[in-house]
Amino acid sequence: MKPRISPLLAALALLLPAAAAARLSTAAESNLDAGLRQLYELDYEASRASFRKIIEAEPDNPFGYLFEAGQIWWQASAEYGLFKGTPTLQGLFERDIEAALLKAKPGLKSKDPETRADAYFASGMALGTKGQWDILRGRYLHAYFSGKKAVKRLKKCLKIDRNYYDAYLGLGVYDYEAGHLPGVLKLSFLVGIRGDAKRGLERIQLAADKGRYGSRQAVQFLASIYIVDERDYARALPLVQSLRRDFPESPYFQFLELYLRQRLGDWDGSHREAADLFERLRRRPAQFKRKLLSLFCGLSADRCLEPGEIAPVRQWLERAIESDASRNGVWPVFLHLCAGQAADIAGDRAAAVAHYERTLAAPDELGLRDRARRCLARPCGRDSALGFLRRLSRDGSGPRLDASVSTRPLEGLDDASDADPEP
Repeated sequence: MKPRISPLLAALALLLPAAAAARLSTAAESNLDAGLRQLYELDYEASRASFRKIIEAEPDNPFGYLFEAGQIWWQASAEYGLFKGTPTLQGLFERDIEAALLKAKPGLKSKDPETRADAYFASGMALGTKGQWDILRGRYLHAYFSGKKAVKRLKKCLKIDRNYYDAYLGLGVYDYEAGHLPGVLKLSFLVGIRGDAKRGLERIQLAADKGRYGSRQAVQFLASIYIVDERDYARALPLVQSLRRDFPESPYFQFLELYLRQRLGDWDGSHREAADLFERLRRRPAQFKRKLLSLFCGLSADRCLEPGEIAPVRQWLERAIESDASRNGVWPVFLHLCAGQAADIAGDRAAAVAHYERTLAAPDELGLRDRARRCLARPCGRDSALGFLRRLSRDGSGPRLDASVSTRPLEGLDDASDADPEP
């Protein structure tokens, strides 16, 4: 199986700086909160700018770099093909991980236990991320060393402070994945971690219940596990609803709720949430279009819009069209365009044509007719649909990086110089 950027690991990336609030200034902490809110609202450029301000305000704090790396990883998971299409963003991600490790190193020798615990936590999470990135690039020997050090440093953090519950999150994630997810079996073999999925979930739950700064992110990770891997939608729904209360403007969490309601058989509730989300987003058409790729592909990553997985999507769209048959406005038009795309991906050209014709017969408030015309003239399969979503996501909001920000690729830290300062 080819390694890929997992939605679960993207969720983990946001947990990296969980302890940062203890060491940030008031202004930097405000930027952290703003960046997280903007990220969950799928405003990626604004989110990255907020995290970059943390780095500028406190350049020697490793957590600022980890938060920016987490934002980039999340976006790469949600926007399929991001790193391939934006190598400068990949370079920034790699530099952030390297910088986090370098900035954490002095704290490993600190005489202050709190500083030392923070440093072991930061470097452990950074090394874990580096190991996952090495796997994606086929660098398994590098992944072995990074993973081994990551586990060692997180355990060292807990040895210094047994109540550092955020560290249980990192260990729990590695435990769960090594014991359950096939995408990281190679890493578990190399590092020698047998893994225990049950214990992993218990540790993540402990972090969610008692974590000092990362409890909400731990809840999000649990929700991701129950949705993507366990497919325990009943357990996931209350977790997502709690996240919606914390981030009421997040289209991502609202999308997760409508998805879960459909999976649990609440079609009417799912359709209501979808219509409400559409009405909220369409008020700002340009931003609405830029969020579509993340909403459609955030859960499925490189499996996004695959023909073999399109049948449930078609069923949802057809039922939504039927339930809103008497409704006027742009929502039914949008549904017909989406249904046409889904039918084309499934190879049902007759149904696709019928939906495109319905799109062309309605008012064009969101500029949907051009896409319908193109797909009416020529079938729009998966590649075409993904290309269209990618163009919308880049329109006016492509990742613009400050020229002063280095994006030199990660070269790997020297194993000797990165050795733990104590046994």
